[in-house]
Amino acid sequence: MTFKSYCCGLAALFAIGLSNAGATPMTFFSGDTPLAIPDASTDASGNTVPGSASSTITVTGSGRVIDINALLDISHTWDGDLVLTLTHGGTTVMLSNRNGGSGGADYTDTLFDDSAYTAITDGYAYAPYTGPYRPEQALSAFNDQDIGGDWTLTVTDMEEFDSGTINSWSLAAQVPEPASLALFGMGLLGLGLARRARKG
Repeated sequence: MTFKSYCCGLAALFAIGLSNAGATPMTFFSGDTPLAIPDASTDASGNTVPGSASSTITVTGSGRVIDINALLDISHTWDGDLVLTLTHGGTTVMLSNRNGGSGGADYTDTLFDDSAYTAITDGYAYAPYTGPYRPEQALSAFNDQDIGGDWTLTVTDMEEFDSGTINSWSLAAQVPEPASLALFGMGLLGLGLARRARKG
């Protein structure tokens, strides 16, 4: 291997290592809230029909998701009725499935973050939920997807006699910085040159 090809290969490894090191924080806010959450109802056969509300944030930018968190503000008189999901690009993540303790109400500035110390399902985690919690399913399921497109929060009320509102919500994402993307491209070019030099 020539010195030139060695340097190209080394630059490639360096660039790939940096591709995730530099990231730009991006925050997106809901524009269709507040949004009422319909209460569940009973049909003619006596079956419970869940009520559901969905709010969508449409991201017009582009970039590979490195990390993403969701911040929710939901008023509801019985959190144990609620199922919360986040959907993007054909992937759906369960944030919370009928948690809340005995008579707990509201998700007030609730941050769903994979790195949070407390899980939303922990027995000592009771509503009103405020601060960071790990969701029931990892938000890392969205990693490596393009940030662009629709992100939909769906809140489903599974039981009657309690109602609520999606007051607001937002997404906080990390995507590679343009400089890191350029380095990554240089790294791939360097690997190609190194391989070509070895063949030569």
